[in-house]
Amino acid sequence: MKTTYLFSAIAATLFTFGCGTTDHDSDDHAGTAEQHAEGTAEHDESGDASAVKLDNGQRWAANAETTQGIANMAALVNNFDPGTQPPDTLKAELGREFALIFERCTMTGEAHEQLHNYLIPIHKQLNAMNPADEAERATLKDYLATYGNYFQ
Repeated sequence: MKTTYLFSAIAATLFTFGCGTTDHDSDDHAGTAEQHAEGTAEHDESGDASAVKLDNGQRWAANAETTQGIANMAALVNNFDPGTQPPDTLKAELGREFALIFERCTMTGEAHEQLHNYLIPIHKQLNAMNPADEAERATLKDYLATYGNYFQ
């Protein structure tokens, strides 16, 4: 139970303050944390990748840290053994990796916006996830596998 509240607090903070604390030189990323949070709230939160749009039919260029973070999350889900690992550990590790994606984000412009469209359903899944439920793990695993459809 404490893990759920901790994860929710971390995720809310990350969504409020945007992708990382690194300085971006683009005007696309300028603005206050409140403006960024308002922009994030406008994204489709339907829980699927349908809100993610391609770049004129092409995948968006993502920073290597984001791509690695998604790969790390997929590996955590794929390698999870409910017989030997506590489910709360999986949820905590996924939450940490998700937080690192935001911390290390250097993307700007429309690619950045589309990344948020992709990440919002993950946030919702992790927030509500019962890591002991095999179906929920499978849903997250399947969603993480779609990353390469939108980003390179």
